Amino acid sequence: MTPPYYAVIFTSRHSTDTAGYTEMAEAMETLAARQPGYLGMDHARSEIGITISYWKDLNAIRDWKSNLAHTEAQKLGKSHWYDSYTVRVCKVEREYAFQRDTNSI
Repeated sequence: MTPPYYAVIFTSRHSTDTAGYTEMAEAMETLAARQPGYLGMDHARSEIGITISYWKDLNAIRDWKSNLAHTEAQKLGKSHWYDSYTVRVCKVEREYAFQRDTNSI
């Protein structure tokens, strides 16, 4: 990805009612990938879940937030799957990376 672009950081704490969560999360990731302006997604889960989705611009984020299937998933999240969550929208102005060359070891 070439900056600038946007990151939506979703952190959550699950409730004890997680039935159907994994399937919905997979469906939402597939659906998000089809949205105009989608750039990618990263996940991590331990005590808290972290999902970061990357978007071309704020309009793409707004369109994703208002997607009907995503809106339904949000309602189910509030009523069943999450005890709490936070959403942060950030503009990424710079990025850099490191990757070890495992073939030379």
